[in-house]
Parts: sequence; structure tokens; C-alpha cells
Amino acid sequence: MFVSNISFQVDPAIEAVWLNWIKQEFIPSCLATNCFEKHQLYQLDLASDQPPTYTLQLFSTAAAQLAEFQEKYAETLLSSIPAQWGEQCFHFNTSMKIVN
Repeated sequence: MFVSNISFQVDPAIEAVWLNWIKQEFIPSCLATNCFEKHQLYQLDLASDQPPTYTLQLFSTAAAQLAEFQEKYAETLLSSIPAQWGEQCFHFNTSMKIVN
């Protein structure tokens, strides 16, 4: 299993609206690429003085699917984050392979 992991730090002032956007718009757009079979959205358990932090994991069964996402779709989808939220949402992404 191969995973595209996108981590987000969100300004607390926009957290509720951002959470709705990620669930209603961003995740469905990622899944519409047909590069992923499933996803999971997590909230990190951090100290109360830390900004809300989330990670989205998108799972594919083949490395080729993940490569297709990165080559064809990632730039457009990831650029929608600062376009929508500016400096209120910092993100970075990594690719992983499940080994157990």
C-alpha cells in the first residue's frame, strides 16, 4: 500500500470552516482522480497552545497510482490550499510506503 500524506497547520480562527472545506471539497477532489482507494483524516493530539494540526492520508495499492497523482494532479490540488487559505493554512506533503 502506498500513501500520499498531506499535513496541515490551521489558524484556529478558520478551523471549523477549513474542516468543512477539506471534507466537502478537497478530499472529494483528491478521490475523483481515481488514484486512491481510500483516505483517512487525522487530527494530531497536541498541547493546547499549539495550532490545530491535521494529516490527510490517501491510500493507493500501486506505486503507479501514486506516481500518476503526483505527475497529473498534485500541483493543481495542492496549489488550491494557499489559493483558498493564504497564510492561514500551512501544508506540506510526503509519500510513504506501508511496510508491515
